[in-house]
Amino acid sequence: MKDNKLPEINFRHRLPVQIRFNDIDMFGHLNNSIYLQFLDMGKYAYFRQFMTDTFGSEPTAPVVANINCDFIEPTKIDERLEVLTAITNIADSSMVLDQRIVSSTGRVKCSARTIMVNIDLTTTRPVTVSDLWRKRINDYESSTAE
Repeated sequence: MKDNKLPEINFRHRLPVQIRFNDIDMFGHLNNSIYLQFLDMGKYAYFRQFMTDTFGSEPTAPVVANINCDFIEPTKIDERLEVLTAITNIADSSMVLDQRIVSSTGRVKCSARTIMVNIDLTTTRPVTVSDLWRKRINDYESSTAE
């Protein structure tokens, strides 16, 4: 991974994903749009795995404001992939998610950074990330237990 010149991030969350036949383009590679779908699956699983009692039932929610994705190397249909996800920064009303899709051999296939803004679902205006979310995310990301 160092040869890709990517920053070192301790990714605690890993989600295996399955490539389907229709995910492959005419060149025999995973279609670029599928990487984004896999990243979305990683975001959802990340939040769900430690926010099960509150996720989806609060009057606020994080929404994607910006996503930047670098496609580093092609993926073939027979490769096994995992989506790695970490929240690397929490500001007042936004969070930075860093994600990578890697093969079972550790090769980085794509790297993405997503800015999510916490919004009030009634007004659709940005609101402060709650203390509960902030604590759970910080506790999870700083945990050394597997």
